[in-house]
Amino acid sequence: MYEIAKIIHLVSAVIFGGVVFTEVVLLPAIKKEYGEEKFKEIEKVMIRKRGIKIVPIFVLFLYASGFYMFHIYMKEIDLSTNFAKLLILKISLALTVLLLVITAISLFIKGKSESKFFDYAHYGVFVLVFSVIILAKLMFIL
Repeated sequence: MYEIAKIIHLVSAVIFGGVVFTEVVLLPAIKKEYGEEKFKEIEKVMIRKRGIKIVPIFVLFLYASGFYMFHIYMKEIDLSTNFAKLLILKISLALTVLLLVITAISLFIKGKSESKFFDYAHYGVFVLVFSVIILAKLMFIL
């Protein structure tokens, strides 16, 4: 079961990280190149018709599998090791991501996606998600 959870976690992280990358890095380039009006049309299709339906599912898979794996590790973890310290940091950052994602989705549903917080939340999630990914690898190296 653990190996299945690890695969679900990895696939969900790749998809979620890709969505965040698209929103923070790629979509602004479209806005710059084609203008606000065309950008809004593209965003409407990508985010409102697809993203808002898909992202919460993968976030659920990501966190459910992550909590399952954490439960497995916590049975035998030595909190003085680098692995444990990095795991705790990773979980702390991941919970911050979850809070920001829930907030951003709520703002989006309420039609407040034009707020500055919405933009800052996306940049924060971008930095945090890629920090979590790096920590996931460092846990097994250091």
